Amino acid sequence: MSGMSDYTAKAELSFVTGQITMPVLPSLFLALFTTNPTDAGSGGTEVTGGSYARIQIAGPATTTATTSTSSPTVTIGGGVPAWVTQNGQTGAGFTVWDKTTGIFAGTISSVGGTTITLTANSATTITSGDVVTISVFGQPTGSAPSTATLGGLASFIQSTASWGNVTSFGVYDAITVGNLIYWDYMGGFNWLPATVSSGSPGVITAKAHGYTNGDSFVFSTEYGGTAPSFSAGNYTGVLTVAGVTTDTFNVTGVNTSSTGSGLVRKVTIQAIPINVTASFASSTIVISGA
Repeated sequence: MSGMSDYTAKAELSFVTGQITMPVLPSLFLALFTTNPTDAGSGGTEVTGGSYARIQIAGPATTTATTSTSSPTVTIGGGVPAWVTQNGQTGAGFTVWDKTTGIFAGTISSVGGTTITLTANSATTITSGDVVTISVFGQPTGSAPSTATLGGLASFIQSTASWGNVTSFGVYDAITVGNLIYWDYMGGFNWLPATVSSGSPGVITAKAHGYTNGDSFVFSTEYGGTAPSFSAGNYTGVLTVAGVTTDTFNVTGVNTSSTGSGLVRKVTIQAIPINVTASFASSTIVISGA
């Protein structure tokens, strides 16, 4: 199910049980899928053709001047990385961490050729020669789950052919191939507990779901529940909501011959036709960790 990949989960567990040093992620890249990958990092259909390429969403830079806690300006050797302003991005809303000390420095207001201006004075002293990490995501917040939300615009190159209907995204540690770090469906919606009746069609009950007819959703039993038996159709892949009431809905033509239970989640499908720049604004992509 969406969330941490097996690669990330195993690395995190090996780290917190004292077996390894947490693997370094110097650069991260955002990928788009028309069918979702598996937690194992296999399967799924990543967009191809039409000038599509993953975009960088995090990476390091080295400072060439000391930034004190009375200054919002961070000076970068060799210039601000090009990916920060790729495809019309401004860098506003991105975060800066002092990787040398592991301390959060601040949120970007604007960038110049060799300087980054934070929205407030740096929260920590960054010494000349320190490595800082820049990320499109804001500081993680909350609990059960904690979340990291897109802090600024993440923009792909303009499509030169249709990219299809994007249903999910992935975060990788390489511009091509690499390890899948995290994936999730498009749209920051919660998983809801649900039961399924035996009937024609089978009725899904999810209290106060808030769905409307025509919405897209997915059904999962990965964290508990039992899929119903199907006499026609199934609940795999991205499905379309029909027959909505306050607490129930169904999938047209999907009949069930036994009851079931699991989780449902709304999905926002992003159609990307030719000559479109796929851009994701602040807060439109959320990464969560329980």
